[in-house]
Amino acid sequence: MLFGCIHVSDFPVQASLRASQGEASFQTDPVAVLDGPESLLKVFACNEQARQRGIESGMTKHQAEACPAVVLRRRIVEQEESAQTALLECACGFSPHVESTCPGTVIADLTGTARLLGSQQEMGEQITARAAACGFTVNVGLAANADTAWHAARGFSGITAIAAGQEAQRLASLPVEVLQPSPEMLDTLDSWGIRTFQALAALPSVALTQRLGQPGLHLQRLARGEVRRELVPAEALPVFCESLELEESVDSLEPLGFILNRLLEELMSRLLARSLATDHLQVDLGLEVHLNRQLQGDSLVHSDEISGESIHQRTLKLPVPTQDTKALLKLVQLDLAAHPPPAPVKKVTVEVFPARVRLTQAGLFQPLAPEPAKLEVSLARLRAAVGEKDEQARARVGFPLITDSHCPDSFQVLPSSFEKAGSPNGREAYDGQKEIRACLPAPRLVLRWFRPPLTARIECSPILCGWGKPTTVIFNGVKAKVVQACGPWRSSGAWWDHAGQWQREEWDVDLVFNGASGLYRIFRDPQSGRWFVEGMYD
Repeated sequence: MLFGCIHVSDFPVQASLRASQGEASFQTDPVAVLDGPESLLKVFACNEQARQRGIESGMTKHQAEACPAVVLRRRIVEQEESAQTALLECACGFSPHVESTCPGTVIADLTGTARLLGSQQEMGEQITARAAACGFTVNVGLAANADTAWHAARGFSGITAIAAGQEAQRLASLPVEVLQPSPEMLDTLDSWGIRTFQALAALPSVALTQRLGQPGLHLQRLARGEVRRELVPAEALPVFCESLELEESVDSLEPLGFILNRLLEELMSRLLARSLATDHLQVDLGLEVHLNRQLQGDSLVHSDEISGESIHQRTLKLPVPTQDTKALLKLVQLDLAAHPPPAPVKKVTVEVFPARVRLTQAGLFQPLAPEPAKLEVSLARLRAAVGEKDEQARARVGFPLITDSHCPDSFQVLPSSFEKAGSPNGREAYDGQKEIRACLPAPRLVLRWFRPPLTARIECSPILCGWGKPTTVIFNGVKAKVVQACGPWRSSGAWWDHAGQWQREEWDVDLVFNGASGLYRIFRDPQSGRWFVEGMYD
């Protein structure tokens, strides 16, 4: 049996520094974490450098500020939860059987991994390197039982490997505080002069049980390294979410991009550790909205004009799963540039939804198609340049699809991430061009549509009632004579919907103007009586 324990010393401090990334160093800078109400902040945790300068747990904020060069940070529980999740995923890279023992400590069952990971010293070095890549400075303990590995990681710095049968000898110098006894039991042991594992292990077991009961006997067995137990497997955490609460609100997109890049890199490293990608991204921006008014641009607007919500949420869906952090960041930046938050940002939360990596066969000398992530960035730039929707609320960028309607020029534009109904697992990207080729017959004449149709004035031949054939068409400042006209072809639809009801009378006319001729399609709207030139035959 072999168990490995990963212990993060001063876990609240390292979790806070991990979120700041570079603001201070855990090994060289004195750092203290404050917790409590704003009017009574106290030191919750600190690192060894801060303790050397006189910082202690329970100090008030004013007392801590009196110590020179100490970095004070506010405790954020979400940062510690995120750090614990990252620590679990770090251990999952070495074993599928992992226990989340306590905040800042995980134990993994490494039995049978010697052929893959090497000796115990090599295992410890690999675990330490993986934890450092996740932003932690850790102690690693390796032993034949889980509790011995835990105490070795808590009591010794660096990598500690304990062979089977040497548990009591290697743990002898550790203080009894490492066992985490109750305060009453710790006072009793201190009054007896028992301050190390060796002293506790040397006590007579029967006499110790008579005075301290079974808890005292359990502590002695832990000090001797005799406890054998099974790990309690940590539940799988499928949620990939990172958040960062800012000390000062951000009111521009450029500094917000650095924060988003940091969170996306952390999320992508977690996905890569599990050989996963993402095709669904959600960004929640916590806004600093005041009750009465809010500064936006150069003018003050009431908070109810910002819709009264304190969260600005944006969601991005990609047609193909990707692991490209730069592409995801660019897509988020383009989306936020088109839909900026209406108030300064105080908190940033990014959640990605995992998906399996899609493997495709590439060409021998050149790619068969553009990379999906780069194509999505290009489409996002087009949407930013031309706008997302037109006057008829149709998307401007995407794949066109003819709708199931007899109304001419009736179509919709589908996004590249459209999920086609009935596809396997509902994740097949929609191929708009393929659908159009399947729906359209081979054309004999190509009609070039004018969007929007050109307003025209038509002169018709007189008849007793109704409209005669068009004889003259005036549009775009040009007066053209009708040589030949065919029609009318009348059509209507959506009679049950007053808003969407339509009627048309179409004509195909051969026009002559300025010495040139051309074949055009014109139509009249019976509801308004107006004429339009819809297109020209090529």
